[in-house]
Amino acid sequence: MHRPLPWLLAVFLCAQNVVAATAEVPLAARYAVGAIQPRVSPDGQWIAVSYQGAIGKVPVTGGTLTLLTSGEGWDVEPAWSPDGKRIAYIQAPGFNAGQLQLIQADGAPLKLPQAVRGQGPLWFHPDGARVLGRLSTAGAPNRIAWCDLATARVAIVEGIPDNWSLRLRVSYALSPDGKWIYYAEHLDREGEQGGNNSPAADVWRIPSSGGTPEKLFQFPARLYTLAADAQGLYASTDLGTPHNDLWHVPLKNSLGGARKLTFGQADDDAPSVSGDERHLVYTDNQAGATALIHHDLQSGERRTVGIERIDYPKSIATLRLRITDQTDGKPAVARVAIKAQGGKFIAPPGALFRITVGLGHFYTRGEETLSVPAGKYEVLVFRGPEYRMARAEVELAPGQSRELSVALERWTNANRDGWYSGENHIHANYGYGAWYNTPRTILDQCEGEDLNVCNLVVANSDGDAVFDREFFRGRPDPLSTPRTILYWNQEFRSTLWGHMTLFDLDQLVEPIFTGFKGTTNPWDVPTNADIAQRARDQRGTASYTHPTGNAEDFYNQPYSAKGLPVDAALGRIDTMDVMGWVYDSSVPFWYRLLNCGFRLPAAAGTDCFLNRIPVSPPGWGRVYVHLPDGPDGLTYDGWIAGLKAGRSFITLGPMLEFTVNGKPMGDTISLASPGVVRVKGKARSQFPLEKLEIISNGKVIATGKVSADKLEASFDEDVRVETSGWIAMRVTGPVARYWLGRGMNAHSNPVYLELKGRPQDARADAEYFLGWIDRLETDVKRRDRLPPGGASHVQMQLNAARDVYRRLKEAGR
Repeated sequence: MHRPLPWLLAVFLCAQNVVAATAEVPLAARYAVGAIQPRVSPDGQWIAVSYQGAIGKVPVTGGTLTLLTSGEGWDVEPAWSPDGKRIAYIQAPGFNAGQLQLIQADGAPLKLPQAVRGQGPLWFHPDGARVLGRLSTAGAPNRIAWCDLATARVAIVEGIPDNWSLRLRVSYALSPDGKWIYYAEHLDREGEQGGNNSPAADVWRIPSSGGTPEKLFQFPARLYTLAADAQGLYASTDLGTPHNDLWHVPLKNSLGGARKLTFGQADDDAPSVSGDERHLVYTDNQAGATALIHHDLQSGERRTVGIERIDYPKSIATLRLRITDQTDGKPAVARVAIKAQGGKFIAPPGALFRITVGLGHFYTRGEETLSVPAGKYEVLVFRGPEYRMARAEVELAPGQSRELSVALERWTNANRDGWYSGENHIHANYGYGAWYNTPRTILDQCEGEDLNVCNLVVANSDGDAVFDREFFRGRPDPLSTPRTILYWNQEFRSTLWGHMTLFDLDQLVEPIFTGFKGTTNPWDVPTNADIAQRARDQRGTASYTHPTGNAEDFYNQPYSAKGLPVDAALGRIDTMDVMGWVYDSSVPFWYRLLNCGFRLPAAAGTDCFLNRIPVSPPGWGRVYVHLPDGPDGLTYDGWIAGLKAGRSFITLGPMLEFTVNGKPMGDTISLASPGVVRVKGKARSQFPLEKLEIISNGKVIATGKVSADKLEASFDEDVRVETSGWIAMRVTGPVARYWLGRGMNAHSNPVYLELKGRPQDARADAEYFLGWIDRLETDVKRRDRLPPGGASHVQMQLNAARDVYRRLKEAGR
């Protein structure tokens, strides 16, 4: 028997280790694997990226993506040292901000003398001793500063204004010689909506050591990411399009010499240029996930950087995941979070991974096979609020292949009882996102959240560009299923009056937006009342969305629904989105409107942005509408009719039942005189509840009983009624681990009461809204954005609304 030669054994073992740690990328994902934030090395030979929370590098010619970092958190914003031997990055628990880190180009960690907080992008100085970023050693990393890598001392670049616009969103880049910092300042002002003061960007430069900024030019659109060469700036911008393209803008004759470099339907972003200025690398997301694009600036050749393999720091194993619905055993579309113990979240290559309340996740249609580093994993599976979250642990040995089957259990079945969930404010593609969504990927997400009616919105953001117009059909999308209806509708955005969601549209309502200075629609007319009527003229529905984010002063918030009290008085509004990220402040605002006699059912508008990585899922907040035809009665028109009638409740999870004298939500009870009514309510939840409250005319009049396990709460008592008005029910509970980051809120729509000769006392609320209209009129005049004839039209509507509130005030005396 012959003993193998030692060197042959060593080669064999090395090959075994490489194979065991390297996973093939499926062909469908090789040219859009989902790597983000690329940086080309100074010599143009390598690209550093962030991939599913790890820093990796791939040859500029493509091939193997080698992952260099592991451990907890999201490693983002890589930057090469001038000699190509080190990479700086941010280790961010929540994806955006975190701690500055430094590694060698082979992944070996390099320790800084002290912790430095930071946000990207990062830039090495040509001396290799300093890194530029938004850095600090204490507090929020909101100043552009240098970090000396030998001492970890942070020095703010003095002279860059510490204003609201730059703290919110600043793009900056370092010149190749390290002498200048270029930065783009958008014209937003604190207390105003984004884009209110024009979508343009002022571009400045300042000595990298600090000094007096010099304005170079004003670009007519926003600049999102920058990179510099000796002649000027590469920038991603949405100038003239609803998606980002790359431009090169020279320092001399900046606007006249500006060249558009890409012309994609989706987003081209994150430009990076090599030290010899020959290699330009950027991302393109037309395939959904991002692809890496290499542009040879000398020859003009462009090509996609294919990633055929992923090399992990540890040996790999195979996890086969099967997800079924326990009810029928069929494959279930679901949201899945897979996390290594002490390590990263894992998703298939090419997946549109996202982060919700700290959980990295992806959607799957029931089956998934993943190559993952060996180790222990926690697997969480979600499918909306009617299913229990499933949790499993699995340990995978190197080279092992295991199957994990998860059967999702319903704890309630709303459809069976004729209740259908939906929401009215979903953005498929919107500015500043990594991914590109199509109806197919949106269906995956909405079906994976068990959402029945999905009103997606065509909308602008900060300027003329309108997102997702290409998907509007004036009817449900062809990919809709009997249980998941997709309908592209519209968000109408006014920088003065507030935002409305318009749905059940045959045509988009033009203009798409008003009040954006420097755009095709700078005027504050048509008013929201006019737009709402145009929606109604085509049988559409108008709802105000995210009504207010200020519980102390409903009016005083940039995105508040300043026109809502006017338009409600004019009878132009059908519903308002109470459930969403502004729930706590919107509820008392809604009460005031109900107290004035306006029957405005509460609806849900999450305002989620599904092309972004940190995201709220569709249906995060939802409205359940009752349809009379039971478990097979879902139609889009029927759901809208039920929504407008108020036969519904809004929720973050708990399920509600509520009647007054046997009448359901949205109904009216007529009484000849004061007396008692029987109020019955019940709430059920898979997570603990704290209290159930009965609300009458905006005040808590009774509380219910919470069960010992806190999963149910109920009320069944007579309630004394003295005047006309309304009665509703709400429940609250604490934040549930792994859930949506908010407490267990739910609220019924009212049952209305009409007592003959006993009108509701609306004096205080009418007085409040009279003051509101005075403030609004002052703002209209201050803005001075009305064309000839517009002032009289606006004044007519304000006066008509005033008359309504004055009559309400007088009637209460």
